[in-house]
Amino acid sequence: MKPFIKQPAVVLFLSICFFLIQATVVEKPAQAIEVYKKDYLNGLEYKEKGRYEEALEMFSKAIDKKDEEKKKIRFYGMRYGPYLPHREKGICHYMLKQYQQAATELEISLSLVPTEEAKKYLSLVQFELNKLRPGDIIKVVKTPEELKQMKKARSENRYGVAVVIGNRDYQNKDIPPVSYAIRDATQVRKCLIKTFGYREGNIIFKTNATKGIFENTFGSAKNYKAMLYDYITPGKSDVFVYYSGHGAPSIETKKGYILPVDGNPNNVSIGGYALELLYRNLAKLRARSITVVTDACFSGALLFKKASPVGIIVENPLVALKNASVMNSSAGTELSSWYPEKGHGLFTYYFLLGLAGKADSNGDKQVTLGEISSYINDNVPYMARKLHSGRKQTPRIKTFNNDRVMVSYR
Repeated sequence: MKPFIKQPAVVLFLSICFFLIQATVVEKPAQAIEVYKKDYLNGLEYKEKGRYEEALEMFSKAIDKKDEEKKKIRFYGMRYGPYLPHREKGICHYMLKQYQQAATELEISLSLVPTEEAKKYLSLVQFELNKLRPGDIIKVVKTPEELKQMKKARSENRYGVAVVIGNRDYQNKDIPPVSYAIRDATQVRKCLIKTFGYREGNIIFKTNATKGIFENTFGSAKNYKAMLYDYITPGKSDVFVYYSGHGAPSIETKKGYILPVDGNPNNVSIGGYALELLYRNLAKLRARSITVVTDACFSGALLFKKASPVGIIVENPLVALKNASVMNSSAGTELSSWYPEKGHGLFTYYFLLGLAGKADSNGDKQVTLGEISSYINDNVPYMARKLHSGRKQTPRIKTFNNDRVMVSYR
């Protein structure tokens, strides 16, 4: 009888087993840590070596993959540490003397996970900015307690997709910053996750977006199939778009434009992103519903020093769709006001407060479009007059279906 180990079938079987064991041993370490964690750790290493530009690139990559700061996550085995990419980006920008960018990132980090390190560096940034631009004061405003009481969604909106953009810091020094735009966008993102039930990975979150970012996200005049299109599950996705920042009109055509941070209001038809293009491309999406919310004025009242405000004309194919709703913070030549005490745009503050339950007029633990419209229209015009010496601000909300439920909470 031949020795057992030399039997061909057994040898083949043992060889396959050995190969599978080896493959398992080799592959596990490679899969032990997610890509965003690798990018973050690489960023920390570059930062430690003073290679701040490379560190910024790594932290940005980490944010693109996972934009949720946490004080404690597990990296390798039992190794724990903080995941605070916005804070680390802010510190790198500070070291590179890019103080405005540093302020933006540090404020985002503080709004997500307050840390003493972020507060310290924001104070240093404030000191430097005050030296460069006397009177330009950065105030760290805490999230109002009433907005911390966001309701938890009854169920996950698995296919919900959102784009949230806050444009605060404009590259043209003649354009004033939109002080609370990033705070507005950050709080709306939190609301989408907690109260709307959207998955974190389905939210495209951008701050200080350029025209290229708008085109990459929403598409161009020639091609509407951009990033947002790729995120959608046809017939199942509820699409939510939020923008806080400057808008501007074309004085020649009276058309309205979102103003990217690299745009110029004097040639907005070239450097801006047209509202009509946004609405037209959104209308082509095969979504279950579409909601657009903008906290911006499009009259140019704050941007044109030697011209009167302009009432814009917008062709909006969305308003013809029964599953679409469009909300804007003001109408015509009006300004969109801030609520400095709360650290938010006035319209966005009441929009969020309404979704936190204040708009639930019948107490059924859900807020319809009709209810949020009534709540906003009851509060925003009154508070604009009260806070800003009689200023007129009239929100515009257009929808075919006032009974459509925006949020259902526990």
